[in-house]
Amino acid sequence: MKKKTIILGAGISGLSAAHFLSKKSDDFIILEENNKVGGWINSEKIDGYTCENGPNTVLLNNTAFLELLKDLNLDKEICKPQESAADNRYVLHQNKLQKIPTNLWEFFVSPLLKLSDKLILLSEPFVKKHKTNTSVASFCKNRFGVGLYEQLIIPFVTGIYAGNPEKMSVKHALKSLWEMEQKYGSVFKGFLKKQKLHKKNDLPKVKMFTLKKGLSQLTDSIGKNLEKKLFLNTRVIKIEKVNSVFTIHTNNGVFECEQIICTLPANVTSKLIMENSLVEKLQDLEYVPVDVFHFGFNKNQIKNQFEGFGLLTKKTDEKHFLGMLFNSQIFPHTAPKEKELFTLIVGGSRQAKLCQMQPNELQKILLKEVSEILSVKGNPNFIKHERYKKAIPQYGLDHQELVEDVKKYQVAHTGFYFLSNYIDGVSVSDRVLKSYKLINNF
Repeated sequence: MKKKTIILGAGISGLSAAHFLSKKSDDFIILEENNKVGGWINSEKIDGYTCENGPNTVLLNNTAFLELLKDLNLDKEICKPQESAADNRYVLHQNKLQKIPTNLWEFFVSPLLKLSDKLILLSEPFVKKHKTNTSVASFCKNRFGVGLYEQLIIPFVTGIYAGNPEKMSVKHALKSLWEMEQKYGSVFKGFLKKQKLHKKNDLPKVKMFTLKKGLSQLTDSIGKNLEKKLFLNTRVIKIEKVNSVFTIHTNNGVFECEQIICTLPANVTSKLIMENSLVEKLQDLEYVPVDVFHFGFNKNQIKNQFEGFGLLTKKTDEKHFLGMLFNSQIFPHTAPKEKELFTLIVGGSRQAKLCQMQPNELQKILLKEVSEILSVKGNPNFIKHERYKKAIPQYGLDHQELVEDVKKYQVAHTGFYFLSNYIDGVSVSDRVLKSYKLINNF
């Protein structure tokens, strides 16, 4: 079969690219190794609980995402979070939940930071901007102080990447902060500018959302619309190029095209391309493991129920989870009436060894910690577990070298495009925006 464009992978990147491309051309197909679309997005409804085994919420923070939702008529399916979820996020302080400050007054009265830490933060607009890229840890300590870094930045970065801030590139892992500093000389000033731009683009005030049937409703909707373009259970074995034609060998036959949009993981892509330096970097790229546990309880079992989004931990907290989401407090429809759903994320660079434990043993430890924090009596009435050996790609200090090698490869192999989450952002909204920009330049 011969097509102008072939998209490799039917996760959110590949599906978004296919959707935007379908508005310009009919001459494309999507090859997917698994028997369903969605990739990392994986929603399941079991016993009245809606479990997100991948991303639990997404941000509506760019117009491309809004366009995608409107095209699919999913803007009417958006579920906004409870107001308390957006306002109340917690960290542990002296083994108790402490709300993260969201305004100036809360910041000054919060016990999370010493007075000296608060005064350091006020000087942020006067800190000189960095001349060269550095680690997330170094950047944040320099601009915000050690206290804020340890109490708030570490949990925040853990919640996104499950990674080690000491080894992560601020230019790539926290791209928006880096760009604010570089453009405006201050993260604070850049944040104010960004807020004005957000209003100008007429994006919703509440950016965090899910869908009524879970986030898989998004990927399933795209997949259904493009059903005739999908080749499921099709694994790419080899890619060759002669002149301007790519030949893709798969377990389901041979395909030819002029353009390839590759959204496959780094380790898979490394076996398909023909550039040694890039192959090595893709093979060496770190993905951290993650375990996801869902626990359902009756409301009357929980003495200390907190309204809000959830809880993030630090290494010094000595807990066996990175974060806990209060799912049914965020979105009440994710649990049956009179029940509560919690999701615990375990692993990452900090807890990689925990992802090698027997799930039942790890589950016992987690339930004990949940019971202590929330004063839960009795056992959960619902339990679900998922394990991912390679979950989240890490944007290390050498990430710029990878980005440059990717660009060189695309120049040398005209028609081959990289669109994977190990390059330009791991979030769902990042992937949609990058897909839109790529197709818009076709």
